[in-house]
Amino acid sequence: MKKRYLVTAFILAGLQLCAADQKVGVVNVENVFAETKLGKQEQASFETMRKQFTTLLEDTDKQLRELNEKLQDKDTLDGLSPEAEQEMRTKFAQLSEEMNRYNQQYYQFIQQGQNKIVQTIIGGITHASEKLAASKGYTVILNKQMCFYNAPTLDVTTEMVKEMDKNFEDESKKQAAATPAAPAAAAPAKAAAASPEAKKEEPKQTAVAQPETKKEEAKKPAVAAQEPAKKEDAKKEDAKKQAAAPKVEEKKSAAEAPKSR
Repeated sequence: MKKRYLVTAFILAGLQLCAADQKVGVVNVENVFAETKLGKQEQASFETMRKQFTTLLEDTDKQLRELNEKLQDKDTLDGLSPEAEQEMRTKFAQLSEEMNRYNQQYYQFIQQGQNKIVQTIIGGITHASEKLAASKGYTVILNKQMCFYNAPTLDVTTEMVKEMDKNFEDESKKQAAATPAAPAAAAPAKAAAASPEAKKEEPKQTAVAQPETKKEEAKKPAVAAQEPAKKEDAKKEDAKKQAAAPKVEEKKSAAEAPKSR
């Protein structure tokens, strides 16, 4: 009984809506997905991720087929050591597990990605519908796919696309203004301003250091050249002392001779 009452109430409400003076609009949601900037962005992002998954699956499948061919080739196996064959079989098992995991992730991504696109676009349509209702007096905006028939004059898909594109541009400008791009740009500028000073300081330091090193290097040969001369002088002094020693002995003996007499 309750179900009958609910159905009857729903029918009566629909009749009242049709009888009342209402401004109704109908939107082709499929066109909104294909034509709006928001829809194109969501589709492009989804397609990029899908291609990455597809490439990963294709590469893994290729490796599996190549390993399987080697494992099925008796000549290849005969040329391998037992350790190498076991390593190949282990790699094949690991790749098989990875392939199964990638497939699960891929199907999960497809479902979640498509749901995200639908939710995003429906949210954009709802927001734009509220603005159109406020600016142009629409009381009801329907999804065309939910109608068995609608007069072509009720179609507001073009207006919906324009309003959603305007909202998309406004939102993009807000996000660009909220992005802290100024500090990031200032940091390279400071680094660029500091680099000439650092470059100037480096030549000064090297210019000061080079004369000192040259002086030190010049002193080393001079000192090295003086050492043989010093050794030669020492030898001459020793020779003089040795030559003088006999004369001193002769003088001493000559002085002692008269005394003994």
